[in-house]
Amino acid sequence: MSKQLSTAGRQYVQAIAVLKTAEQAVAVAKELLIQASAECGETTVEADGKVVSLVEAVRRNFDVATLEGLVNAKVFGEVTKTVVEPKEFDKAREAGSISATIEEACVRPTPYVRIDVREAVAVSTSVAV
Repeated sequence: MSKQLSTAGRQYVQAIAVLKTAEQAVAVAKELLIQASAECGETTVEADGKVVSLVEAVRRNFDVATLEGLVNAKVFGEVTKTVVEPKEFDKAREAGSISATIEEACVRPTPYVRIDVREAVAVSTSVAV
């Protein structure tokens, strides 16, 4: 293994650790900010030249089955997305429900590099006696 590759791998692992720590720090800081805002009754503060505002918001979660039953098919199609689940597609392909011809017609592969990180396992050597 080259020194350059080893260094780059180490930097990647360290960056992931720093990112995880930063995400945890942001979560804690958010909770502290929400508590402090509630205690003093203000929703805006200036910090380090930035204006930080707490905004009450609502994330909407839709009951798709109910929506589908209440609107016509055209409207339902306009407001929803259909996605293919790759794992389920692969299962159907392996089961023969989807042929190779169908797969070739509708799958557009996009190459990319995925980086997996796992714990290293020490290689043990044994000597036969």
